[in-house]
Formats: sequence, structure tokens, C-alpha cells
Amino acid sequence: MILKFLNETLPWVKKPSRYIGKEINSVVKDPKEVSLRIALVFPDTYEIGTSNYGLEILYHILNSQPDIWAERSYLPWIDMIEKMKERDIPLYTMESYTPLYQMDAVGISLEYELSYTNVVEVLKLSKIPLFFWERKKDPIVLGGGPCSSNPEPVYGFFDAILVGDGEEAILEITKVLKETKGENRETIWKELSKIEGVYVPAFYEQRGKRIVPVSVEFPASIKRRIVKDLNAQPVPVRKILPNTESVHDRAVVEVARGCTRGCRFCHASVFYRPVRERSLENIIENAEKMLKNTGYEEISLLSLSTMDHTQIEKVVEKLLSRFSEKKIAVSIPSTRMDRFGVEIASRIASVRKTGLTFAPEASTQRLRNIINKNIEDHDIFSTLEAARKSGWRRVKLYFMIGLPGETEEDLKALIDLLRKVRTIGFKEVSASVAVFVPKPHTPFQFARQITPEEANEKFKILTRARRFAKVSYHNPEMSLLEGIFSRGDRKLLDLIVKANELGALFDEWSEMFDFNVWKKAFDLTGIDPEEYLRERKTEEEFPWDHIDMGVTKEFLVREYQRALEGKTTEDCRWKGCYLCGICPRFKVQNILSGGEKG
Repeated sequence: MILKFLNETLPWVKKPSRYIGKEINSVVKDPKEVSLRIALVFPDTYEIGTSNYGLEILYHILNSQPDIWAERSYLPWIDMIEKMKERDIPLYTMESYTPLYQMDAVGISLEYELSYTNVVEVLKLSKIPLFFWERKKDPIVLGGGPCSSNPEPVYGFFDAILVGDGEEAILEITKVLKETKGENRETIWKELSKIEGVYVPAFYEQRGKRIVPVSVEFPASIKRRIVKDLNAQPVPVRKILPNTESVHDRAVVEVARGCTRGCRFCHASVFYRPVRERSLENIIENAEKMLKNTGYEEISLLSLSTMDHTQIEKVVEKLLSRFSEKKIAVSIPSTRMDRFGVEIASRIASVRKTGLTFAPEASTQRLRNIINKNIEDHDIFSTLEAARKSGWRRVKLYFMIGLPGETEEDLKALIDLLRKVRTIGFKEVSASVAVFVPKPHTPFQFARQITPEEANEKFKILTRARRFAKVSYHNPEMSLLEGIFSRGDRKLLDLIVKANELGALFDEWSEMFDFNVWKKAFDLTGIDPEEYLRERKTEEEFPWDHIDMGVTKEFLVREYQRALEGKTTEDCRWKGCYLCGICPRFKVQNILSGGEKG
């Protein structure tokens, strides 16, 4: 049925290669020889989902098990969704064209808050009941990803949600699913709830702002799952080669996980700490295998701050010495401006010049101290000058507005900073400006988020910066929604469903986003956006307090108070412990390359 539909439909939709599967390095098994089938779903388009490193890792791990078959699925684009609904075609897997409702389990990645209406669409298109309390013999719906640090706005869509790293937990989860196959749903939930890091929303309820267990049988908090040794974890060296160009169409090796620099706005800094570096030998070995298995001509070194890897110079030197004759480029994602280095810039640029991306975040030293971005003006300009001398011609800089303590003088300073960058001599200077969004489990979880109206007034001031750079602004209404869901509670579930019913879909795509739909959904559900944007008192209870990320709330309060005083906190890798709580409580520590521990 699905193959017949594809044959008849693909000529009439955009990018038909999104829907055909059969990619090089995809895994096909005999369904009769496996005991568990799971669909890994990225709730966005194919070209976005095929670039997701986390999903690729889980696919690799699960398919290494002979009795498990993990397949993939992505949310089709609007034109394909309409045709699937017209013909009553359910969402299917790429490997075998099996409808998702026929799988044993469906795992949905929660990477960003603006994908929540996409999650609704995935379930509806899959013909799987929307809420866990409506399901009977349907697949177990699992969630995971960064948004699991506050899953309450989407709690009703999931039977279970994994909080934290998935490499080890996914095998424990699938073991339970195999052992409980055919049992009633509550039995499966109870067994899943025994796994460290797994949150089963059915066993918790909201009382006021707090989320509490319905009985003493279940833990009061869910402890984040942490992989302690990155070297022991596989790299997806047989990366699936997409049928159409993906957003990150290159070989990727994760060189480190975690960051302890402590930027106070940064959710990833908390979600992935402590630092765990992959060894030099492990990186080179996996890079060689991935390049051999994929034929890519570019290798990207993935990390929150790749230049912080303690052996990054040696990593780059070895990669270039082995692959420069083949013209294979080495790329490093957005990195801190105080760690770039003239020598590494020169070496990378000697093979192939790609654009440089940096994130100063704030324009003045006072504001950078508040957010704990421990760089100074001379770091910014000395790095950019060195990069320009090394042959770089394009640079892109990221900034935020609406940060705690920001004044009009900070905005004017941003204009002046871009003017100075232009004088360095880059052919192209770009600046991307976004609204600061307070995130749960960060020191700024207590801060107020500015309204779209306030943001637009600040953008007007920054208009003069266009004389020196190409300046783009992130839609402040999209940031409004992100902020509401970031610090939201269970009341938002109805809002998400209602917005989807009214037409909200692909909200993270600027051409698809329609805030009028959301305003109507707010009115119909009685949700007040201001309630979610307001400043919080440090003693308040939050809907995410039951999710234990390892960093204590006491530490977050201390850091927020230091921010208000303009005091910085240095990186614990180099300056000693600041008692955030994660190492002694979770029995982990920073692991640097070569086995050093900090």
C-alpha cells in the first residue's frame, strides 16, 4: 500500500528523495529474526533529522544488537502530509515502509521547544493515540533529548522519557521492552520507571507548581543519566548517507561532551556536564573509519567548545597530516574566542577556508561578566585579527539581547564592536541577534524574559549596525514561545494540541511560523504568556524541580546572585571545584584526554 502510494505521489511533491529510504549504510533486517522493532523519529524534515548526531548514535547502538531492529522516520513536509492524509497513509519507517503504529516502540527526539506541535503531528499521522492514557495495544512512545530537562509541557504524549545520555540507557530500556512485550501498559511503565534516568509521567501529578509522585512507590526526583567514559561509547562510523543534501552533510566525530565554563544562560552547560573528552587515538581511529565508510571530504569535530579539548592541537595536526593530500577539510563548530589560536587557524585554513563562527553573546565587559562569558575585548579582536591574517575572509558573530542587566549602552556598544570588526578587513561580517530565553536548571532560570515588543524596540536601536555587517534578527515571537515552553508546566499540553488543531506546524521554520495561530490558541485555552515570562523568586518551586540534573538549586541561586553583582566564576577544570554538586552526587568527574581527571 505504501509503496504504491509513493510511486504515484513522489513526482508531485517537493524533494521526493526525502521519502524513499534505501540510503547507503542504512540497516535492513529480517523482521522475523528480531524480537523488538523500534522507530527512531526526528520530528522535523528529513534533511534536518539525518544530521542529528544523537539519533545516529542510538541507531548504530540498537542495530548492533542482533535481536533489535531500529528504523528511522521523519516528519514529511506540508505537501506530503496533505497527500498522506488524502489517501489515509500512515507515517512509516524509511527502512521497511512499516507504519509506525505497527512498531513495538516509537522514540521521538526532543531537541528544541518549537518542535512540540510537530510531535503532535507525528503521533496523529502515525495513527497512534495522542495521550498515554488513551493507548492500549499501541507502541510504547518514548522521548529523550535536551528538552527532557523540563518535559512537563509535553508530558501527556509520552509513556516514558529518558533524561540525559542515551548510549547505555537505551539498551536497558529495550531489554525491558523485550521482557514485558505483551504485558499490560502499567506493567511496562513500572518496569521502565526502575531504570535510572527514565521518567514515567503517568506516575506523577502536578500540585500547584510542583510535580510529585502519585505514591511512595516512585522516586521524588528523576536522576539524569550520565555516560562516564566517552571512549567506551561507539561513534556511528557507518553514517547513513542521505538521499538529499542535509544541513550538516559531512563526517562528524564527537571529540568531547560537556562544558564547565559556566555561561549562566547556557542550558547545554548543565545538561551535558561534566566534561568528558575522547582520547586523541580514539578520535583519529573513528575519523578514519567514518571517512572510509562515507566518502565525505570534510570531517567536523563536534563538541560544545571543541577548542577546549586538551589535545586539540595534536588532533588537528594528525588529521591534516593524514588527509591533507586528499583535500579533506577539518571544520570546527562555533568556538570560544579566547581559545582559537593563530596556529590552528592557519593550519585549518591551509586546506580549505570555511566561514568562522564565534559567539561573544554580549558587547561589553560588564554584561559579559554578568553572563559569565569570561572573555575580554582583546580576546575578541586579537583572535579575529589572527584569523584574518591566516586567510579567513568571512566571519559570523552571535549576540543576545534582553540579558539580565542589559542597558541601551550595551546595544550601542554592539554597533561599535561590529564597526571595529569591519575595520579588520573581512570581506563579509555577519551578526545574528536573538532574544535571550531563560532555560531551566541554569542560573538564569530565575530571570525575566523580555516581550516581543521590547525586543523590537531594541532591534530598532541596532539598525545602525547594518552599515558594518549583515545583521539578522531572530523572530522575537518565536523566542516568546520557546521561553514559555522552556519554563512551562502541564497546563501547556492543551495549548500545544490546540495550536496544532488551528494549523501550527514547523514553528521553528520562519516561513511557516504564524503567531496569530498561537494568539488564538492562548485565548481559547486561557493561558497567560506573561505568567511564564516573569522573573522568579529564588525560593519558588518549579515544574522541573523533580528532574535532577546533578547541579543543585543552591548552586544556581549562588550563581544568579553573583551575576547580579557582576562577579564571574571560572572554569572548574582549571581553577578548582565550585560545589555545583554534580561530581560528588553523581559520582562523576571531568575526564580530560589521556585519562587525566579534573
